[in-house]
Amino acid sequence: MGNTKLVIFDFDGVLADTLEPIFAINEEVKPDLSLEEYKSFFEGNIHEAIASGKKKSIPDFDERFRARTRELGVREVFKKILHDLSLKYTLVIVSSSSSGIIKEILDRSSVANLFADIYGSDVNKNKIVKIKMLLEKYKINPENTIFITDTLGDVYEASECNIKSIAVTWGFHTTKTLLRGNPFAVIDNPDDLIPTIESIL
Repeated sequence: MGNTKLVIFDFDGVLADTLEPIFAINEEVKPDLSLEEYKSFFEGNIHEAIASGKKKSIPDFDERFRARTRELGVREVFKKILHDLSLKYTLVIVSSSSSGIIKEILDRSSVANLFADIYGSDVNKNKIVKIKMLLEKYKINPENTIFITDTLGDVYEASECNIKSIAVTWGFHTTKTLLRGNPFAVIDNPDDLIPTIESIL
C-alpha cells in the first residue's frame, strides 16, 4: 500500500448495498417511516439525527444489521477496483456502521486486507473527528486525501476537513441532493472511480 495519499471510502451504499436492510430495521421500529424521510437523515450526521430525537434510536441495531447482512459482500465490481487502488494509495473506511460488521462483509469478498483501517461508529460517532484522526495517523495532508461517499452529510464533513469528495449516485442520495454540497465530482458508474481519483490525487 502506498502511504503518501489517502483514499477514504464511506461503506454503506458505496461499497455494499446496505440501504434496503438498514431501512427495513428502521421501518420495524417506526412503521410510518418513509424511505425518503430516512434518506434525509443522512443530509447531516446520522448520529446527530438520533441524538436530536429526529431519528429513533435502535439499541440492538448492530445485532439486527448483522442478521440481515449475513450473505452480503461488497459490490462485485469493486473487487478489482479496490485491488488496483491499493497498489497506489492507502485505503481506509470511515463509516457510521460498526467496524466489526464492516470487516465481516469485506472478509466475505476477500478485500478486507486491502484496507489499512476501518473507522466505524465504535471509533467515534463524528466523521470529521475520524477523518482528522486518520490524517494525523498517516501524516497525510488534506490535499492528498479524497473521500468517496454517497451522502450529502459526508460531502459536508469532508469539506469541513478541507478534503475533496467524490459523490457516487448508486447509494443513498441522488445527484440533485449530492450537488448541494459541491463535491469535486459526481459519478454514476464505479468504472469512473479510478480515473476520477487520479485526476484529483
